[in-house]
Amino acid sequence: MSDQQYRKVPGEIGRDLSDRLTFLADLSNRLAGAEDAPAVLEAACPGALARLMTVGSAASAQTSGARTAGAQTADPVQAEFDRVVTGLAKLALENAALRERLIEQLRVGDSIATAADLQQSLQPDCAPGHLPIWGVNRPARKVSGDFFDFYRLDDGRIAFALGDVSGKGMNAALLMAKAISLFRCLGKRIDRPAQLLEAINAELCETATRGMFVTMVAGHYQTGSGTICLANAGHQPPLLRGRDRSYTAFPASAPPLGILPSMQLSEEHIDLGGGELYVFTDGLTEYRYVSGEELGVDGLIQLIESLSEAPLARRLETLLQNLEQDEGWEVRDDLTVLAIDDSWVQADEVQADAGSEAAAAPPRKAK
Repeated sequence: MSDQQYRKVPGEIGRDLSDRLTFLADLSNRLAGAEDAPAVLEAACPGALARLMTVGSAASAQTSGARTAGAQTADPVQAEFDRVVTGLAKLALENAALRERLIEQLRVGDSIATAADLQQSLQPDCAPGHLPIWGVNRPARKVSGDFFDFYRLDDGRIAFALGDVSGKGMNAALLMAKAISLFRCLGKRIDRPAQLLEAINAELCETATRGMFVTMVAGHYQTGSGTICLANAGHQPPLLRGRDRSYTAFPASAPPLGILPSMQLSEEHIDLGGGELYVFTDGLTEYRYVSGEELGVDGLIQLIESLSEAPLARRLETLLQNLEQDEGWEVRDDLTVLAIDDSWVQADEVQADAGSEAAAAPPRKAK
């Protein structure tokens, strides 16, 4: 029964009230489960939405004594019925708008999830322990502005990079994807890490959004000699852990990429000598305790020392897990760390000399 039908029996108050309450309860249930609530309401109560749109004008007409749709009527049951139907019409419109916002949020969520999957696909695809290098990344949100990459060159060296894009969200994620793609593409034809970062910088300066930049470390690891050549553009100083548990930092030689169109970088030549090199983003050292205390470089060194006996991949995974499992720490930025373990190559050579299967790296030359 529609509200127009109710208007035909204005005098039977008792039966009218019961029927109308039943109608309103049924209509409310239908609206609650409807995908198109306004259409359901309009079909049940023709003109209800139109009356909602004219409530304002009806109210002012009421003040002047005029009688309009939705204004005061002689029938109190009809007046109350109109008021409730108008309320349902308003609720239907609000629910429809809320549904649209929810659908849009789900659509955005799906896009972000797809972007996160794409980011993961840009990172190295190999089994832990297959190489003497490994990295881990934990986004603070769905997508990350941090990145790392590594791959073998034709001459047996391993090219590697780790970077941090300023800002957060999709803009940072898009710039991250461009930076890591440039590293993999240009790195296969530019031999020197410093020249490679200079070329990436030139590309970023042409297209990067104003105010955004990338801090980045790029280098080559020569497994045959245990040496590393790297360049650092505005990034956290990498840490060399010697076999005697001493630590040496290698500060940046130039500002971040994407700021100055033309700049020159210098290179560091590092002899690992069976030690390890750790490259990480500031999200790790600035990991903050609820009291305000930061992990800092000293805290990171303590974590590294506590895990020094574990295999490289497990060491890095456990390092981040130890922080994540402590509820006193607050995640404020992406966490990324990459490490090279020269002792892995030396141990592999010993196994090869003992008659095991062929080593993954060429024999180390005498120093």
